[in-house]
Amino acid sequence: MNIKRYFIISAFCWSLLMLLAMGYEMRQTIKDSGKLSFIEARTALAKDLIYRKWVVSKGGVYAPISKNTPPNPHLRVPEQNITTPSGKELTLVNPAYMIRQVYELEREAKGILSHITSLKPIRPQNVADAWEMRVLREFEQGITEYSEQVEIEGQPYFRYMKALTVQQGCLKCHAVQGYKEGEVRGGISIATPMSAINDIEKASLVRSYFVYLFLWLVGIGGLSYGGYHLQQQLNKRKKTEVELQKFKQTLDQTLDCVFMFDPDTLQYIYANHGAVEQVGYSLDELLGMTALDLKPNYSEEKYRSLLAPVQQGEKQSLTFITTHRTKDGDDLQVEIVQQYVELSDGQNRFVSIVRDISKRLQAEAEKEMLQSQMLHSQKLESVGQLAAGIAHEINTPAQFLGTNMEFLEESFQDVESLIKEYQKLVQTAQKGTVNPEVFSSLEESVEDLDWDYLAEEIPLTVKQSREGVERISKIVRAMKEFSHPGSKDKAPVSINDIINTTMIVASNEWKYVAEIKTDLAPDLPSVTCLADEMGQVFLNILVNAAHAIADTLGDTPEGKKGLITISSRQDAEWIEICIKDNGKGMTDSVREHVFNPFFTTKEVGKGTGQGLSIAHNVVTDKHQGSLQCESEEGVGTRFIIRLPMNS
Repeated sequence: MNIKRYFIISAFCWSLLMLLAMGYEMRQTIKDSGKLSFIEARTALAKDLIYRKWVVSKGGVYAPISKNTPPNPHLRVPEQNITTPSGKELTLVNPAYMIRQVYELEREAKGILSHITSLKPIRPQNVADAWEMRVLREFEQGITEYSEQVEIEGQPYFRYMKALTVQQGCLKCHAVQGYKEGEVRGGISIATPMSAINDIEKASLVRSYFVYLFLWLVGIGGLSYGGYHLQQQLNKRKKTEVELQKFKQTLDQTLDCVFMFDPDTLQYIYANHGAVEQVGYSLDELLGMTALDLKPNYSEEKYRSLLAPVQQGEKQSLTFITTHRTKDGDDLQVEIVQQYVELSDGQNRFVSIVRDISKRLQAEAEKEMLQSQMLHSQKLESVGQLAAGIAHEINTPAQFLGTNMEFLEESFQDVESLIKEYQKLVQTAQKGTVNPEVFSSLEESVEDLDWDYLAEEIPLTVKQSREGVERISKIVRAMKEFSHPGSKDKAPVSINDIINTTMIVASNEWKYVAEIKTDLAPDLPSVTCLADEMGQVFLNILVNAAHAIADTLGDTPEGKKGLITISSRQDAEWIEICIKDNGKGMTDSVREHVFNPFFTTKEVGKGTGQGLSIAHNVVTDKHQGSLQCESEEGVGTRFIIRLPMNS
């Protein structure tokens, strides 16, 4: 839009309008001046004609004879001059004579110039001038009045002349000239000075000129002001259009898809290039579709219910995962961030930022599988590392079980010999003959058997063997629970049971270097979690605590042991587990990286650097909990695990 061009055209039109209006105004002013002069002359003449008519109706009037009013030499009528009874001489003043004297008085006052004339004047002074002669001839053609502006002796005058017709009273003087009643006898000429009217006209024209000049300047100023502001608005509009174009280009080039749709009809009103590319529909096709056309998993009622919290202002945004169906019929897993935008013009809209997460879900699945494999590998590694210790734990009770079995076997043989001697005694007694030698032999067998010793030791041996069997069974059961692949689904479990099982499995790692003090809440509620993975978390932290204490004690601890404290408690909707050791602790720089994958401070071959990384992933990502590490070099380390009761 060319503002300069429109300004020039508008200024030209405004100037032309003002010029035409001013010309029309000035023309009307000049016309009005003429009309005013015409009315002035006509009014003056009308007054004179009224006087004349009155005089005519009376047949003339008598006036005292004086220097200014001598008898009319051109009037030859009976009783022209009379004398009153008192002796006062009067002369007849006819209408023409009276008008003439009035006009002479006006001329002396240098005001209106009036003249009564005709083509056949009786009085020589009534001879018509050139202008009057021309007008009188026009009267003969049928017009009754005539006027125009002229100059008299260099001064502007408005001349007006009206035809005089012969009336009955006029024939008294003019019948001798051959006039008949009703004929044009002559006319009365009125000349009114135009100087005063011209001055008023000039002032009015000057005033009109300045008024229209002011209006023109105001109009030009208004056009200039409007043009300037319009140009500013256009510049802003162009800038806004450029920014909008850049914004559109930015949206088109972004990898995320952007959809906008009407909150009432759910019909799309905008889609960027990425959206078009993702779903395969053209922009025109999308603008004729609704948001539900791409979402096969939603009905209108269900979708509006989903959007309601955002539309009603309860939430600023909404993030959800759903399926988008492309034009080819393929289903894409997408993550949608939904927002409700309120505009100043009331045309509110929903804005959807859509991201194809198919690859991300695949990567997460692969990552989860890898983590599961790593967790399983570490569990196997842990089982392998603990196998020797577990074998030792089982071997100790197994050894004294074997010894006890040998003792019981020997004792059984001795008791069996004694029982046989008693059986001989019983058989002899049944026959009625008891040989004293049998009693002697029985007494020798009892003495050799040392029954008092056996009666005391056999019960102890049985009790000790039972305890050994229970110890082995407990170790085997704990190992089975620890190594058994758990369910992929979370289930309510007892955290205290997992801790106890972990302590048994790892006993060979800590019992030689530390004492374990437990403070497990007896009324701790069940926690919904992955039991086997949480067991691995406790094992990794417990083994690290034992190793930290072992590093502090050195190779020759001389009977000294460290202390590992394990506690559990409920904190509102959370379960908190603390595992604390008084090992060598960590520096701040080490503590900052302790959860990083493959980070370790152990010697090569003694650690992979994945234990705490896996533990952190299990607690935070899989259970939406938290795992914190507090450590002071030379004092010890404390790990705080917080799990939601229903994760």
